[in-house]
Amino acid sequence: MSDELSEVLNTIHTEALRLEALLGEEARILKLAREPEQLETVVQQKMDLVQSLELLEKRRGQLASTANNHNEALWQETLSILSRCQALNVQAGADISAQARYGKRALEILGASNNDTPIYSAGGETLGPLGGQNLGKA
Repeated sequence: MSDELSEVLNTIHTEALRLEALLGEEARILKLAREPEQLETVVQQKMDLVQSLELLEKRRGQLASTANNHNEALWQETLSILSRCQALNVQAGADISAQARYGKRALEILGASNNDTPIYSAGGETLGPLGGQNLGKA
């Protein structure tokens, strides 16, 4: 195995572990629902790590295509970590959606909902303004 491929695999493994730790921190913050500044920092770090992992994976693919052998055990462990990261990220998305629904409902009950506030899909596209109801019609 080439030294560069070994280095890339080790870096991917390390970054995957960092991502898993960040996702755990994100889950903790979401559970507390009181630290928006920390959540913003964690989300930015998570996005940076994901971008780094994507670039490293491209490089690993290039190097692996020219190498005969690479550390299969390390790669399988890394894939396992990334699988756990995916599950943690899906759970975080569900937690955020639930918190948004609770907040929206609370505002509706209080009559303070903002009908001009857009909602977003998972891909970040605006889906349109939130609909509101009068308390007498709820």
